[in-house]
Amino acid sequence: MNLSRRNFLGLGIAAVTSVATPLAWAAQPRCPVGAIVLQPPTRFTVLDGSDKSVFMDTGTGRPESGMFGNTRKYANGAPRFHEGIDIAPFPPWNRKRLPADVVCAAAAGRVMYMNVYHKNKSLYGNYVVLAHEVPGFGQIYTLYGHLRALDKRLRLGMEIAAGTPLGTMGNIPDIPIARSHLHFEIGIIMNDFYPLIDDDHGVWNGANLYGIDPCDAFAEQAQKGYFDIARYIRQRPIAFSYLTNKPMPQYFTKRYPSLKEAVPEGERYIITFSSEGIPTSLHAVPQPEPESPPNRVLFYNAKEVAKGRPFANSKGLTKRGQTLIDNLFVSPTHLPESKKAQGEVG
Repeated sequence: MNLSRRNFLGLGIAAVTSVATPLAWAAQPRCPVGAIVLQPPTRFTVLDGSDKSVFMDTGTGRPESGMFGNTRKYANGAPRFHEGIDIAPFPPWNRKRLPADVVCAAAAGRVMYMNVYHKNKSLYGNYVVLAHEVPGFGQIYTLYGHLRALDKRLRLGMEIAAGTPLGTMGNIPDIPIARSHLHFEIGIIMNDFYPLIDDDHGVWNGANLYGIDPCDAFAEQAQKGYFDIARYIRQRPIAFSYLTNKPMPQYFTKRYPSLKEAVPEGERYIITFSSEGIPTSLHAVPQPEPESPPNRVLFYNAKEVAKGRPFANSKGLTKRGQTLIDNLFVSPTHLPESKKAQGEVG
């Protein structure tokens, strides 16, 4: 399912249709509007971050390096963001042999993407993406990466129940068998026109999927019995805000209508972003702002930005920040301003 610029439109329309018409997911336990019930994707049941033995390290011996956020470093010492959690094989297992852990769907949903590494190379290796409709919030995704093999019964478009087997835990060529793990993500889908930025993997390229910390989700569920993702996203601390006169990003606001407040047609508005790069609100300018420049960083919180990728600084958007804006606004009528595609992010 390698999507080119010639045929991406069909998938984009299909994705928008799935937003406009809620899918008939398998029944879930009752929970508040805007919330979802999750289950661990492997045999480990404590995924709230309290038990570090759950996470696979990057070869440093530090299990924290398998957790979410700036838990890793590039060769030059700069922080490297990890957009999910790496769940280790369930003990006991022999590090010289392949783990046999079955990876299962964390919630009821629809199979949106299945990638086989030898056909379509990916930082995730073999991976599966599921979409989940959350009434009162919108469509979210879960991603299951580094699978040794996909379950042969899976089919694209299939509606599945929570706990449905997706495949077996594994690794990718640059990860040794001794560090086999499941890369697991939960998050939002930025744009159905992402293939205009990067062909690989279509809408389901990791750079179009913006993750939140799964440990936060499971910690809240341990307390309440569910994860209120609508509240979680809206209440994320603001890393930076962006004042713009660009046309409203229709595909994002259609998928997540609760994040958009009333904005007069043609008026400038403000988008607030979390440290993960997720738009947490789109709202009208509360007071008159100078007409120039029309598109700029309005507010910058260095402490929050430092928790995620460097999307902004005291001078405005960084190159990565400009790519983030491109991801949000790209469409046939608004082509990317960045000179280089961001590519897949894991």
